[in-house]
Amino acid sequence: MKRPVWQFEIARDTDAPFALVRESLLDGQNYHLWHPRHRSVSPEIIEDGEVFEIKYNIRGFCVSEKALYRVEPLNGLNGINGRLLLTYRNRFKGWPVLPLMGWWRIRSERIWERFITLINTT
Repeated sequence: MKRPVWQFEIARDTDAPFALVRESLLDGQNYHLWHPRHRSVSPEIIEDGEVFEIKYNIRGFCVSEKALYRVEPLNGLNGINGRLLLTYRNRFKGWPVLPLMGWWRIRSERIWERFITLINTT
């Protein structure tokens, strides 16, 4: 029998400066300040230009997690200038996913709000 897989996505927009968002996402040692499940991660840059994208993979004893963070300008989209679209995608695989997926979703719902609050206070 295959291991269960569960994924979700959370997207928000912000007027935070692109450079500050990029720098904060790359600071993998301080994810514990805003991320509900991780103390630190080792992000890997996938794309670094007008669109910024990083990922990290975590393999636990029973669950593997693949996360993707994407930051892109909303310029030209519905006339919104100077705003960024922040997207968080996560994929979990393993048997503990079944009882934990609701809890992870609830804990992650305000992930971008905590992130933006943190970078606005620094």
